[in-house]
Amino acid sequence: MPGDANAPLCGAFSLYDAPPHPSATAKSIVTTLLLSLATLGVGCSLIYYAASLIAAMRFAAHASDAAPPLPKPPPRIAVLKPLSGLTSSLLDNLASYLESGYPRADFFFAVPSYEDRAAEAPVALRSQYPYASITLIVGDEAGVTNRKIAKVIRMAERAERAEAFVLSDADISVERGHLDRIIGELFADERVGMVTCAYRARPTGTLASRLAALFINTDFAPMVMLAVAVEPLRYAFGATIAVRRTALDAAGGMRPLGDKLADDFELGRAVVESGSEIRLSRSLVTSACEERTFGEFWQRKLRWARTYRMMRPLSLLTILVNGPLWALVMLAVTGARPAAIAVCAAVIAARVASSALILARTLKLPELIRDVWLVPLKDLVMAAIWAVSLTGHEVAWGGRRFTVSRDGVMREITDG
Repeated sequence: MPGDANAPLCGAFSLYDAPPHPSATAKSIVTTLLLSLATLGVGCSLIYYAASLIAAMRFAAHASDAAPPLPKPPPRIAVLKPLSGLTSSLLDNLASYLESGYPRADFFFAVPSYEDRAAEAPVALRSQYPYASITLIVGDEAGVTNRKIAKVIRMAERAERAEAFVLSDADISVERGHLDRIIGELFADERVGMVTCAYRARPTGTLASRLAALFINTDFAPMVMLAVAVEPLRYAFGATIAVRRTALDAAGGMRPLGDKLADDFELGRAVVESGSEIRLSRSLVTSACEERTFGEFWQRKLRWARTYRMMRPLSLLTILVNGPLWALVMLAVTGARPAAIAVCAAVIAARVASSALILARTLKLPELIRDVWLVPLKDLVMAAIWAVSLTGHEVAWGGRRFTVSRDGVMREITDG
């Protein structure tokens, strides 16, 4: 009987048929491989959604646990904030640290020059908090490619009395008591040399900022919580890092990071290799996503993806938990058969439901549930970014372009 080209998914044919054309055989093999890969991806995605949701719920269950008590007297800390550019949320972000209530904190802010309008924020804070120890440092550190680390080096060298440092990005805000908690966690165990924080995100309203916030809230945050549940931390997250001075000195200080792209990753690794442990804080910090255009979102996430590809190649396997991508592949290779449509609907439902639960119960952002319908779209965009990240070694950061070597060293690309 004649073969039906649309019937068997694997392209099988009757023994009474004429041998298939070579191109048909090749097409059948490709179809089989794609279907197998899509099935694997769908299965891995569903398992991941369940596992990450469980990890996120466990994190939430302990988020309200009492913070470890501070040593007596509390350690003197230096909060280091590298700044670049004045944004609508900058002043409030910085003020949240001064409002945190830690009893012995010095606050350091650094800008490359007075022409950078970010300098206006620390100046304003001095008048609002006249009794706070606020230092503004202006100028670059010669010979340091990573401008963020250049600022951190200058600030850390001025903080001579600090027993611990808190490094935090300019777009991060915290709740009252945050510094007490992370410093209590840092000094609760002599083996701990560093504490780092997972973070959540709030958008400013543009589509790009909403996609960026969804990436942090539904990709990054649950991934961190699941990773910590299955393996010890060997790296840190740049949004917030608290490190003992002794651990930082044992790790070689900040200067070796001056030409590194993934400075937070490298700093955490150096601390672990020097004999200290890293812990994930129970305190969540909040990032303000202020991307105005899709291009800004794309470039920032492409830099993130290429950084992860070079620093942790195993992260490439995260493509296997992009459920919407594999559901679409399954629909395509099966010709949208009813079974494939049902699988696709189940994957999308599982993704949206787990995202909504994490937003509401773990990250305490119920107002952002309205955006969960964008999660599958964001997943497909991230799949495209993942694919582009596989080629090239260039990243854009702060209006500059860099080429990054396999060991994470970056060199600026200049015209001519």
